[in-house]
Amino acid sequence: MTKAECTKAKIINEAAYLFRKKGYAASTLREIAKRCGIEGGSIYFHFGSKQEILLTIMEEAMDELTSQVNEGLAYKSDPLEKLQTAIATHIKYHIDKLDKTYATDSDIRSLTNENYNLIIKKRRTYENIFIKILEEGIEKGIFRKSDVKMTTFSILQMCTGVSYWFKKDEILSIDEITERYFSFICGGVRDSVRE
Repeated sequence: MTKAECTKAKIINEAAYLFRKKGYAASTLREIAKRCGIEGGSIYFHFGSKQEILLTIMEEAMDELTSQVNEGLAYKSDPLEKLQTAIATHIKYHIDKLDKTYATDSDIRSLTNENYNLIIKKRRTYENIFIKILEEGIEKGIFRKSDVKMTTFSILQMCTGVSYWFKKDEILSIDEITERYFSFICGGVRDSVRE
């Protein structure tokens, strides 16, 4: 990685941290530059605006998350196993990338209309992974019939919530949190007749 690439990555990480701590509107480019140890004007060598930084954070988060979930599902065939893998990956990513995911979820209304539509499109692509898993499970009689879009939104909202309350000194490990969440979700989607 070149020096410029390292600086750009640092700007993204420090901006995500500030957006999480203060919110997008209250964070300034000067503060981001200071945290990066660079002059305020140097940011413009890497990004044209604070809006571009926010968009980059969100694009990276959505692309990384989608890629990781798809990789985890690549060799899975059972819908229940797929759902467990998708949930585990979603939760782990949200804990590992707390600043990025928090900013991505909480600051979406700070995007311009064009950027908002771009991120919403990426979100829909990601949501469709869960929708397809649920549809497959219903078709195979593993999951009860339901409104798969509403169920998907409920699952993602629940799992995304981890980024709002998780602290590194939590008593529960990531695996324990994932196991409990999966248990809760299974109670809602499993077809009890077939258990």
